[in-house]
Amino acid sequence: MADFEYSVDGKVAVMRFNRPEKLNAISYEMLALIEDAVKQIGSDDNVRAVVVTGTGRAFSAGTDLQQLAQGAPSTARVEGYAKYANSQQPAPWTLAAIQKPVIGAINGAAVGLGAEFTLQCDLRIAGESARFGWVFVHRGLVPDTGAGTWLLARVVGLQNAAHLLYSGEIISAQRAKEIGYVLDVVPDAELMDRAMALAASVSKGGPQATAESKRLLYQGLTRDPLEHLKDHSAVLNGLFKTEDHKEGVMSFIEHRDPVWKNR
Repeated sequence: MADFEYSVDGKVAVMRFNRPEKLNAISYEMLALIEDAVKQIGSDDNVRAVVVTGTGRAFSAGTDLQQLAQGAPSTARVEGYAKYANSQQPAPWTLAAIQKPVIGAINGAAVGLGAEFTLQCDLRIAGESARFGWVFVHRGLVPDTGAGTWLLARVVGLQNAAHLLYSGEIISAQRAKEIGYVLDVVPDAELMDRAMALAASVSKGGPQATAESKRLLYQGLTRDPLEHLKDHSAVLNGLFKTEDHKEGVMSFIEHRDPVWKNR
């Protein structure tokens, strides 16, 4: 049984951490498999959305500390983020870089790197058992992907992010909803059904329009407004010329579901 599983259910790709006996602690080998899955998603036009979850009692307990104790990992991944310059992707982080909606279905503990992976999702649904914790300060570290020090404040506000990062406190699913970190909290038994339904609902639009909306959303977080509008206008003018725009208009006029061609 693989420690990480990738499958496709209809138009939704499912990425599943699968080391339940280790609370889905992330090994270096798993990171390579996750990167491979991201590449598959990017090259598969049939996949319109992604759901990320964990097997068993946890989403992910973070980095495998037994591996970490054997020596510090290479910083090449983080350095790669720092050198990020591909304007055709939304953001540098592994899950945020996917040009399709990514939904986190968080079951049980999501701490350390596990919390960072939830942060890299566009949308988050939490099971009642979910717990979130950026515990890096207790290991003498900062958040290992850099998402915690860049994205978290933009999701929950500066003060909430500061408290989570400085204290390393592990918060409940309900508290995560109160600060706007998750869209909803649902019974654990309903988590995957709700996540798959959400994935379906955010993948009904034109694939080009959805991908560009995600890219503009992330890149607009820190850009100058005029710079952003220049990019936005170029994208809008380009989409006006696509077959999918024509299909979107005609399907509305003809009262039918659109048939997207991704061109």
